[in-house]
Amino acid sequence: MRTRIRHFRKQRGLTQSELAAALGTTAATVSRLETADMTVSTGWLERLAGVLGVEVADLVGGSERTGLVCLAELGRGGAVRALAEGIPLSPSLAAPAREPLAFRVAEEMGDYAAGDMLIADKVPAGEALPLLGRDCIVADRQGGRVFGRLVSAAGGHCLVVPPEAGAAAREIAAADWIAPVVSLVRTFAPVSRPRSGN
Repeated sequence: MRTRIRHFRKQRGLTQSELAAALGTTAATVSRLETADMTVSTGWLERLAGVLGVEVADLVGGSERTGLVCLAELGRGGAVRALAEGIPLSPSLAAPAREPLAFRVAEEMGDYAAGDMLIADKVPAGEALPLLGRDCIVADRQGGRVFGRLVSAAGGHCLVVPPEAGAAAREIAAADWIAPVVSLVRTFAPVSRPRSGN
């Protein structure tokens, strides 16, 4: 049975070892519970729900996404700014990502138009090498974030070039996570048509 244990563990900022300590078990057991390599009994679900502060039903909600909310916008120079209010999006937009994040493009830059919605997939900084040449949001360990083309990544040190012409590269000395863009949602103005006479 697939569960959402990993989702809620990461949402609460816990490592597998920290969750294991709270449950009185091992990190290997937590890993097996998360990946369905081990049968998840009702007893385990109740213990996990108690530690994670959720209902048992939340843990067995399957892989359905309960919602995707855009919380930040992307600006020139690789700027990533929090929105005053989140923008709810269709959960189906999250389908291409395991750990989806949504960002709105604030203004035209490079190939992106104002209002574009980008869905990115958050991965640990250690998995950056295959992402070279892709547009990504890169977060440092202090909570700063930068958007652009990932052109260099080694040992947590990343170099990102924002998408607009002539933009200076941005350096991230200690990357925490990287979220490559996996889909773009663009809305066009409706077509105006003359009304037919009655």
